[in-house]
This record gives sequence, C-alpha cells and structure tokens, in this order.
Amino acid sequence: MTSSFTREQQINSIIGKRQALAKKLNNIRQQLTSLNAAIDVMEQRREEIFNSTNNETVRFRLLSIELDRLRQSIISEEQNITRYHSRFARKTLNIGVVGLARQGKSRLLHSLSGLDSNAIPAGPFGHCTGARSTIVHNPALDPRGEIYFYTKDEFVRNVIAPYYSELLDSSPPPATLDEFESRPLPTLPIEKQQSVSARVKYAQLELYKNHLADYKPLLSQTSPKYVPIDTVREYIAQDDSAGQRVFFNYLAVREARVICTFPHENVGDIAFIDMPGLGDTGLVAENWLLSALSNDVDIVLFVKKPSGLGEVWKPQEIDLYDTTRGVFPELPLEMWSFLVMNHVRSSSPNEDNLRNCERLLGEKSEQLKFAGSVIADCSSPDEVKERVLQNVLDYLTQNIERIDHLYVNSLYDRLRGLQSQVKAEMQKAKEALGTVSESTPFNFNSFNRLFRDVIKRVYSGFEQLIKELRDQREIPDASFQEYVSRAQENAYADSGIPSIEQIEDTRNLLGGYKSACEYYLNYNRTHLTQHFESLEEGLSRSVESVKVQLAEVLRNAYQGRLNHLSSNIGTSFLRDVTTQLGDQYPALHPAFEMLIDFKLSYQGFFYYRLRRHLDYLTPDTGMAELSVKPTAKEIQDLLIAMHKIVLENLKDELLYWPIEINHAIFAMIEQFVDKVLRSENALDEWQSFYIENRAKVWPENFQELSVNNGLRWQWLEITERLSTINKSILTFES
Repeated sequence: MTSSFTREQQINSIIGKRQALAKKLNNIRQQLTSLNAAIDVMEQRREEIFNSTNNETVRFRLLSIELDRLRQSIISEEQNITRYHSRFARKTLNIGVVGLARQGKSRLLHSLSGLDSNAIPAGPFGHCTGARSTIVHNPALDPRGEIYFYTKDEFVRNVIAPYYSELLDSSPPPATLDEFESRPLPTLPIEKQQSVSARVKYAQLELYKNHLADYKPLLSQTSPKYVPIDTVREYIAQDDSAGQRVFFNYLAVREARVICTFPHENVGDIAFIDMPGLGDTGLVAENWLLSALSNDVDIVLFVKKPSGLGEVWKPQEIDLYDTTRGVFPELPLEMWSFLVMNHVRSSSPNEDNLRNCERLLGEKSEQLKFAGSVIADCSSPDEVKERVLQNVLDYLTQNIERIDHLYVNSLYDRLRGLQSQVKAEMQKAKEALGTVSESTPFNFNSFNRLFRDVIKRVYSGFEQLIKELRDQREIPDASFQEYVSRAQENAYADSGIPSIEQIEDTRNLLGGYKSACEYYLNYNRTHLTQHFESLEEGLSRSVESVKVQLAEVLRNAYQGRLNHLSSNIGTSFLRDVTTQLGDQYPALHPAFEMLIDFKLSYQGFFYYRLRRHLDYLTPDTGMAELSVKPTAKEIQDLLIAMHKIVLENLKDELLYWPIEINHAIFAMIEQFVDKVLRSENALDEWQSFYIENRAKVWPENFQELSVNNGLRWQWLEITERLSTINKSILTFES
C-alpha cells in the first residue's frame, strides 16, 4: 500500500498537473470564443454580399455555408470545455457519495470526515439531506460552514422553471419570484396524473410554493454566508435530528461547503460531495446529481445497505447506476466508481447483513461494474478508514492520471471533428464568390479613358485647393478670428472681479486680506481662461471647413464623381471612403485615416501660450503685491489692474493665432495631397478603386459587378481569419 506521505505528495502533484491542463483548456476556450466572433462577422459579410448581388449562383453558394450549424457546434464545445475546465481547475480531488435514501451515506461521511449530523444530516426516518454539500479537508482554516443561496432570478430560472417545462408545459413558467408567489399553481395535467414520478415531482413543486414565505428572505442574502459548523444542518437538511420536518431553508440553498480537518493524517487535498438521495427533492436533486457528477466528482462511491433478511438489486439502484454512467459516455463508469456495502453488525442473525453483503457482491449483474468493491461498517471510523478511504485513495493516486488522459482525449477528438467541420465550411466559403472573371466583364479601354479624365480633374481640384490654402497662410482665418474676438470681448466684459462686499466676506472667512487676495487671483485666472475655451469649437469648424472642400473635390460630379459612394459630406464622407478603401490600399488608406484623425486642439495648440501670460494672476509669482495694511478696495484695484495687464499683453499674441491655424491646416492638407497623388503606387490604387466602384461612378457605362471587389476582399479576409483561428485551436494540446 502506498505510504500516506507519498500519497499526499502524489495528490498534490496530480492537482498541479490538472491546473496546468486547465490553463490549456482555457486557452482553447478563448480560441473558440474568437472563432464564434469571427463567424458573426462572416454572417454580416454574407448578408452584405447577398444583398449586393443578383447573381443567383453566388447567392446559392453563400446560403449553403452552414454557419448556424458551426455556431451551435462551437457553443456546444465551449460548454464542454467549461465543464472540463471546472474539473481540472479544482484544488482538490473530490469523492462523491451516492445511493438511495437510508443506505448509510451520511454515516459513511461522518466516519470519513469526523463530522456529526449537525453538519452532515442523518435521521431516523426517510429522506434527510435536502441540499448538496461539499466537505473539504483544510487544516489551515477554522471549521465553518459556507452557505451559497440562489439569487431570486437563479431560483426562478434553475429551480422552478424546470418543473413547468416537464410537468406543466402548457403553462408559461413565472418570470419573477413575485409572479411565482402571486400566481396559483396550474393543475397537473390529467395525462400526467397517472405517473407516480410526475405526481411526486408536482408535490415537490407544491412544497416550494407553500413554504415560500419560510425561505424567501434567504434568496436576497449575500453568498456565501458563514455559519458555525454545528448549524449547517439548518440550511441543508429537510428535518431535525428527531426526524421532524421543521426545516425549509434548504429549498433556497444552491450548495453548502463545510470546511474542517479530517481525522486522517496526510490524506492530501481531498473533498467529499454529499448529495441528496435519488428522489429526495425532485427535479432539483436529479439536476444536482448530474451537475455534481459531471463537474465536481473524480470518483463516486455507491453505498448500499442490504437487509439482514434478504436483499436484491433494486430497479432504482440500477437506474441510479445508469444515470451516473450516462454522465460520461466516453469514460467507462467502472474506471471511476467504487461499491461500498454497508455492513450492519448485530448479534441477531436477522439484523446482521454481512452474508447478504457478500452474496450481493458475488451476484452483481454484468451491467454493474466497479473499479473496486468493499464491505465496511459505515458507522465505524476505523473500518471506513482502512477498508474504504485507503483503497479509494490508493486507486485514485495510481489511476486518476490515466482516467484524466482518457477523459481529455475524448474532448480533443471532438475538437478535431469540429476543426474538420469548420475547414469544410471554409472551403465552401473560399469558393462561394467564384473567380473575378465570373463577374460582369467590362471594356478596360473605355474605363481607362473615363478614369484618366476623372483622375486628372481630381488632381487639378486638389492642387487648386493647395494653392488657395498656400495663399491664405499669412491671412487670418476669418471664422476662427470671430471666435478669438468674441473671447476677448467676453473676457473684458465679464472680468469676474469681486465687489468690495464679496472681498470683505472672503477676508472674514479666510482670516486675512492677503488670503482673500490670493483666493481671488486664482479665481480670476480660472475665470478668464474659461472665456477662451470656446476656441476649441472654432478650431474644429475651421478644420472641418477645409475637409468639406477636400471631400467636395472627390464628391463633385465634375471631378471625383464619388458622390454615390456616400450621401455624407466632410469628415463623414471621408470616413465612408476610408472604410471602403480598406487595408488593401496601403498608399491611400493610411493617408485618408490620417486626414480623418487630424484636428487642432485648443488645449494642445494654444492653451500653453495663453497660460504664460497669466503669471500676473498667480499669487506665487509675486507680481501682485499688497501694502502692509491692505484693504478690500486695494485688493479690488489690484485685481482690476492685473486683469487688464493680462488682456493687454494677450492682444499681440491673439493677432497671430488665426494665422497660425492656416499654417497648420495647410501643412496637413499638403501632406495628404502628397500622399494620395505623389506617393509610390498611389495612381495604381486610385485606378483599382475606381475599377471596383465603376458601376457607381459611371452607372451609364458599366453594370454592377456580381460581387464588389471590396466586399470580395472582406469576405476572403474573414474566411482566412476563421481558417487561421481554426488551425490554432489544438496548438495547446501538447
């Protein structure tokens, strides 16, 4: 048998390897998310092309690409990876305990964990456990319970709605908790009243309804709620230790975590999952069981307590086995399950069940296969430790990596299938638009004649605009000049100088005339600068005015003839052209982007120049000094004088600002024109762009292409992007 110390090291090593695998799975999940986002883009591109062409062959090919099926497959695998990630990211190896009610599951967990029925419910009658709990071995923490409640929305969506879907499918489920509370329950349909299972589940739904007032406040509590370990039962049990049904808190509990120290040395980071017995709490318990088995359990212990008088394998136990086996069809249940026969000791041969335990082990159906089977008195901690815990942990440390390998390989196989599916659809996408030659042919000589005439007019229009801007460089910009003049006038008219009374009040508040003077110097400086903030709008208008002129050269029916590409003007028109240019025009596209982004900012262009004249209104410069015994009148006179000095000094500065912006605008527009007219390949790109849009530029001369070249390029680009992401999905596998 593996030593405890070695086992603890092994468990820690296994958990470390699993967490590294979880990181790889998270990377794959991110790739799938990117793949899905790219499919959304392809869907948009497909719609654009479909609506832009009358070519029925192209339309048919586009519709044959099964993007919806791809999207569903990707979503399915994302959900699978989330499940796998949850399993491998855990910091514990988890052992689940399942079985029918009254088989000794709670007794087994008591012996394994050292806890009593206050933390792990057990009782003398019927079903006892009402909510799932995880018992975690953590000697570093003080023992405690952590209770996680449903939120109101989770409760309605995950607890109540499934009952309506299965039992009351003709009635819409409540959308809110208030609606569930106020609406009477629909009657169970007649055709389902013959089913015992349906009646039991409906009774459980009635329990939720009738006792809502008992647990409703918990649905508004913050999770987790930390409770003493001896009060956990109140939140997860259906009854008290005497078997009285007095607890209903469990109906609001999603999960409980019990932190404690197990009475076994060096067991490593392990946890036990306690689940309600099959049929205990209706649909919710069944969903818990499936969720826990698929996400939280590494090995499951089936607990059975045969009667001393005789026993057989019950149909419900076989159903439970089949349910568990169905969670991981790719992983044989006999690789991750143990059978624990609960031995009840008694001096009476009618009560001691050892013989029936041994007999049932020997008579197991071929359908019931386990990795190991043990007989143990579940109420005996020593026997449970030696016969159950030691065997299970030895098996886990020796086999869990092999089990994980098989488990994750099944995921990789599905992902390879998804890759093949994506690859096949992307091949269809590459062929969907056909070749360029399939588009409506055109007479290049005719086009070239028209293009040369248009591009000559564009060149002339740009050059004429540059000449006008060059001639205006030393002339103030009239529009911006108005903003500057208005700001000056407002600064003179609205000085912000306080009255004598205001100065006196401030002096009394601050405790001295000097402090009052410093306060108003700072205030007036700020007040004055606010008058010039309107220059930001003036700068924007001046820049936009030139962009409108530039755009008009391209839009004009007698020059660029691109008015049919966009109904906008100015920057908006230029932005639309830039979008249509795209990255396939490396000379034109960056130039247009640069032009769109160009703006003159008051804060960046002029404010620092204004600021250097404001030292007269800055206390620390010492330019505004008071007499030894100042008065409010002296302060007011000083403020008026300083304010006037600042504005007078600004006059000469402000004369140049409307001229300077003309220099800046000219430099930018000249740079743009150089790039789009004189850079290498610029003329070739203009020709390609006009070929692509010839039907819009000269509709009287050319028919629309079956697929616009810009759309064609965008389609091929997203197809290539999808293919690249698809190839990268399993690069994290090794």
